[in-house]
Amino acid sequence: QNTQREHTAMQSPWQPCRGALHSAAVLAVFAFEALVYNLVYLGIILPACGKEHFILPFAATFDSFLGMAFLCYLRARFSDPGVVPHSWQRFVSHVGQDLAIAPPRLEWQPGKATYCSHCGVPRPERAHHCRLCGVCVLRMDHHCPWLSNCVGFHNHKFFILSLFYAVISCLVGLAITGPQLVYFGRILASRILDQDHEVGEFPDEIPIATSQIITFIIWGLIALALLLLLSIMLAAHLELLVNNATTIEGHYSNMPNPFDRGSSFGNIQEIFGTCGPDWLLPVAPCRPRGDGVSFDRPENPLPQEVLLAGQGELTQEQIWRLRYRVRRGGKLGEAENSMFRTWWNRSSPCADNEPLMYSSRSSSSTLRGGATRHVIHL
Repeated sequence: QNTQREHTAMQSPWQPCRGALHSAAVLAVFAFEALVYNLVYLGIILPACGKEHFILPFAATFDSFLGMAFLCYLRARFSDPGVVPHSWQRFVSHVGQDLAIAPPRLEWQPGKATYCSHCGVPRPERAHHCRLCGVCVLRMDHHCPWLSNCVGFHNHKFFILSLFYAVISCLVGLAITGPQLVYFGRILASRILDQDHEVGEFPDEIPIATSQIITFIIWGLIALALLLLLSIMLAAHLELLVNNATTIEGHYSNMPNPFDRGSSFGNIQEIFGTCGPDWLLPVAPCRPRGDGVSFDRPENPLPQEVLLAGQGELTQEQIWRLRYRVRRGGKLGEAENSMFRTWWNRSSPCADNEPLMYSSRSSSSTLRGGATRHVIHL
């Protein structure tokens, strides 16, 4: 708690500005690419080239992919990345000292709850603390400055889809406009250098201003730069996705990945849910394969005698007990339970009845009750 007060006093006043600037830059790129493509390319260049019949299909193709990229970006930007839920607090309070809590290490720790020294509370396996957001995030991948938000269990799918659709939109846009980019690039060069050209090479009167051609060429250069950068990012994150690992876990080497499902398809389902049309849509998985608090491990699945006991589906707490190896059912005493709740409410960003929903626009966390918890950004 003293550490948290020190963090509050040392909070950087520039962090909200940096987050806003990053978001503004992304929105500006989306707006520029959409406006130039539709207003300059479709509205001016294609008609000048006598290709008006291509306007509708070209508009539908590029705008569809760019629109999906933008929707996925918004979902990743404003969604809860996976703040540790209140049900985990109740579980920890219920099992008491029967839950083993391990110190956090930069290595695989399957089936172990770890202690967060920043929040001052136990957290589930694969959860990590984000100092910028000030919360522990389930299956945290990284904090993305361009989202001004963490990428975690609940919004990882949206992050991957935003990269995927952005790369596709760049590819489609460059494939559609490629011939005109080359053609008008040569025209621009001849105008700037005031060079003579062969008769018939370019029309004598092109009803397109030089400023419009420059804007179109800049559009193409930005699209090409984004294609190269985002393709590298997408390839890196797809490699982690098909191995069921995060950016943080990608450096672990103490053991083979205990959460690897044995196939790329199975690993993708851990984030995207059971395969279906919703894989391609910016919506939460219709049939998720987990809750982000505990994860099935192929080498240590739930005991078959439990699954075949004929008692119906296991409750959430029963699954957590099995996966965290809580063998006894002891609860905290009334005094201990009261102390734990006071300790949790003072230290944890979770609200009294629901998981924290914080504003990713700023460096402070807003509780349901209206209170604001400020955190230093290191």
